[in-house]
Amino acid sequence: MRAGVRVAGCYDRSMGETRKRGTRATFHPGWEFGTLPEEEVLRRGGDLFDDDMYWEAHEVWEEVWRRRKGQPDRDFLKGMIQGAAGMWHLSQRNYKGAVSVLSRAIDYLEPYRPAREGIDVEGFQRALRTARSDAARSLETGEPPATVGGFKLELRQAG
Repeated sequence: MRAGVRVAGCYDRSMGETRKRGTRATFHPGWEFGTLPEEEVLRRGGDLFDDDMYWEAHEVWEEVWRRRKGQPDRDFLKGMIQGAAGMWHLSQRNYKGAVSVLSRAIDYLEPYRPAREGIDVEGFQRALRTARSDAARSLETGEPPATVGGFKLELRQAG
């Protein structure tokens, strides 16, 4: 177990089963918008991502993205959000969508290498490139990838 309090246990894992193509479960993260510091919201999204709850991570990180309206580093969050959404598409076997969204994520993250806000951006990009290659191969062959995910952000609570 990683340092800090794990929050992903408060989320309903079965929600992932309800998000098939064309449907999305209502997601409530367990706090009101704007009540937690950005760093905490990023960390909680990281915990969700590390637990392969990609759509939920995407939803959580959008809170910080909305807060940073008009700020020059907003594309960093867009890259994180797109990365999580691309992984969700891959996990749902939407390989065409995964290739497209993962490509955008990689591009958005490029200016923020090697690291930003406790995130190994180079490692994240590497993992997204691997996932994009897996999706492209699956799109071509019709066979699902052997694994989905594996890269962990491992954001830790400060202190």
